[in-house]
Amino acid sequence: MDRSQYADAVEENNKRYHANAQLYRKRQEINEHIFGTIKRQWGYNHTNLTGLEKVNGEHSLIMLVYNIKRSINILGVPDLIAKLKKWNSPYKAKVLFCLKTKRIKPQLDFIFHQTKFAA
Repeated sequence: MDRSQYADAVEENNKRYHANAQLYRKRQEINEHIFGTIKRQWGYNHTNLTGLEKVNGEHSLIMLVYNIKRSINILGVPDLIAKLKKWNSPYKAKVLFCLKTKRIKPQLDFIFHQTKFAA
């Protein structure tokens, strides 16, 4: 009889799962739904890039889009824009400082000024 080198870890995980079944169920309801939506409804079942840094970047962008879409579904576009305008982030000053020191003059009107959406 062969036994995997991970058999002990699998047994420990099964014991934890059965001891805390409700906790694991709650985690599945909250967390797994996000990945199921991204994988099945959006079709992101693999990455297009290779390398840990690139894959993390791609994953971060996908999660950002998911969060924005979820915020739009919960708040609606006008309320989301209003909240973003009121948001006082300590990072805005740092970003502007970095941009000024690197002598880059991007157009940041879409971030810092009122955005008009076509209906």
